[in-house]
Formats: sequence, structure tokens, C-alpha cells
Amino acid sequence: MTMALRNLKRMSGEVVGVVRHASRRDALRWLRAFVLHLPTIMRSRSLQGADAAWANGGVFRPSNGVAVKLPAGFTMGAREMYCRDVYLRSGLTMPSSGWVVDLGANHGLFSVWAAVSGATAVAVEAQQGFADVIRTVVAANGVEERVRIVTAIAGSSAPSVPTRGVLADEERWVTATHSVGQRPNVVAMGDLLDSLGADRVGLLKVDIEGGEFAVFDPLGDLEWLARVEQIALEVHPPFGDVPALERLLVDRGFSVTFQANEPVEVAPADPSVNYAYATRVRT
Repeated sequence: MTMALRNLKRMSGEVVGVVRHASRRDALRWLRAFVLHLPTIMRSRSLQGADAAWANGGVFRPSNGVAVKLPAGFTMGAREMYCRDVYLRSGLTMPSSGWVVDLGANHGLFSVWAAVSGATAVAVEAQQGFADVIRTVVAANGVEERVRIVTAIAGSSAPSVPTRGVLADEERWVTATHSVGQRPNVVAMGDLLDSLGADRVGLLKVDIEGGEFAVFDPLGDLEWLARVEQIALEVHPPFGDVPALERLLVDRGFSVTFQANEPVEVAPADPSVNYAYATRVRT
């Protein structure tokens, strides 16, 4: 398939996703902007011009059909999260009760989706400035009682395992959009779940820019994985061994598939690998 055909296929998929998951009003706004900016979009292969149509906010219905409201200025990532459904597109499901842990909560779009769906969401974010952002989105949806915000770096329980990922680099931390002063403390998943009294996690979403290889480091205590039913994981190969991560999850009782940025299954060692989806195997 030529590059032009791949781009056309990708753009078509984006349009379909918006039509399916944005409200009628917001989908029409986006489509008008898409047509208006089409020459620039095709040249740059970026949909920012169309996404700007949501600058004043929007309403989205992700794959489980609940309505998520995003206020003005908080729609960044809505197309990826709700329309492309990058974290659940492989067949994972959003729980309607129990615990959902969101490592790398960023603006809180995933946590709010979980809370609107009926789960109790734990939004773990290292950049301190995102806490107020998450609170704003949470308040817009009236789910304050179902979202816990934790400002911490997700990492390993083993002191010998260093913090990994983009934000482990001091220069990148200082220049990050919402970092404030020094990095917060590291929290291990087992300790986090114990502090919450969470004995079962219906879904763990992880997008921590390479820090996943510290969270799942075999030198740490990984007994907490026995409490987890599903994992949606964005993987960053420069920071760790993806095939080794697959073996670890399989050994811990999960069935794992990997995809590229597009919804195409790839091998864990493939340079295009971008997402991992794990589901506990029932025997």
C-alpha cells in the first residue's frame, strides 16, 4: 500500500470515529473544519486544524456509550481517547463498577470516562499542575466522589530500580508543561492499591512515557498484578524490552496482544509497536 493510500485510509478512519463518538453537533463542527483545512491536513498529516473546532468544549460518547462532557480548553486528546478508542479498541471493556487505575492521567480524560461509567477511578499523574486540570474535567461531569487524584511517579517497589521514561530526564522534567518544582515521590502499584483498599482492579491503563518498564520491573514486588483483570498499556520501546514485558505478563496469567499506532496487530519486537492489551486468562 502506498503512503498516499495509507494516509487516506487513516484519515477515513478518523472521520468515521468522530462521526460515531462525538455528539452530532460536535461532529458537524469538526467535519466543517476538516473540509475547510483539508489541503493543510493532507500536506501536514495533522488533524489539528479540525480539532480546533472543539476549542469551546464538546460532548463525546466513547465505546461504551456514556456521555463525557469536556469544557472549553480541555478537549486535547479527545479524538484519540474517545473517537479512536486507542486504549480499549482491542476488545477490553470499561468497568461499570469497582476500581480503574489510570497511570499517567494527564488531563484526566480516561479517569473521567471511567467515573462516568460507574467505576471509581484513581488518576495517578506525576506533573503536579495536572491535578487542577483533572478536577475541572471531573467537576464538569459531576463525578467528584468517584475520582481519586494521586500526584506521584509510578514506579517499582525495589529501591534498586531507577525511575525510567521521559520525565526521568531532568531537562525534560523542567520543561514539561505541567511540572512544578521537584518531582513527586515514587509510588509502587502494590502500595497504592493497599492504601486505597483496592483488592480488585477491573482495568489498569498505563501511559507514562517509558516509566512502564519500572512499574513492571521483575526486581520489584509484582504480586499486585494478581488483582488486575485488564491492562491497556502504551509502550515505549526505547526505555525497555517489550518482548520481556510480554513474557512477564503471560507468566502472570495474562493473554497479551500488541498493536501499532494504527489498529494493526504486530509482534512485540516490531519497531512500530505502540500499544499492549492484556486480559487475565480464566482457567
